[in-house]
Amino acid sequence: MTDGDADLPRWGGVTEPTTVATNVVLAVLAFVFAARLVHRSAAASSAAGAWFAAALLATGFAALIGAIAHATDPSRDASLRERFWRSTLYVTGLIGATTIASVAYFAARGYARAALLLFAAIKLVVYLYRVVREPEFRIAAVDYGIALAILVMGAVTELVRRRAPGMTWLIAGVLVSLVAGVVQARRLALHRQFNHNDLYHVIQMAALYAFYRGGALLVDR
Repeated sequence: MTDGDADLPRWGGVTEPTTVATNVVLAVLAFVFAARLVHRSAAASSAAGAWFAAALLATGFAALIGAIAHATDPSRDASLRERFWRSTLYVTGLIGATTIASVAYFAARGYARAALLLFAAIKLVVYLYRVVREPEFRIAAVDYGIALAILVMGAVTELVRRRAPGMTWLIAGVLVSLVAGVVQARRLALHRQFNHNDLYHVIQMAALYAFYRGGALLVDR
């Protein structure tokens, strides 16, 4: 057991309990929002809404597997914790790909749509190749950042072009996610028992709500 492992907070047999708890809450919210958006998208036959629901669903699975990874004591089974962490990174790649696919359907037509869908697929393959070789969060952060940049460009375009409903919520979700990213990158924490990961999850809950509201209005337009 390394010194870093010894410093991990523990409660019962669970390591990093606050991080686990905030991850679980984030996962539950993502699943609830995804289910609601799937229902609305199916009723409206909205491909954009369905892909956005898929992004929320992938977020839920990434958060849930992340919770299991943080809960796994590295001093007892470091390889198991590593496998869960890698799985979290793999699923995270789906968030970016499905987000871009949604943009392709609500902000693009014809060849532009096909190009965006092809880009989403290629980006996912490249991402998975990279994280298999180098399983680091920074790669996931860059990949997600690219998807958010495309999302905000699509939302701004639709807001200016058609005053499409829901776009301001999507832009707000991106901005809140950027704040969460800064917290994560700078390792800003409120307390030793509420670290940068925990604060990141809480801020991302607000971003999820904004994304859900934007997606719901997108489907209903």
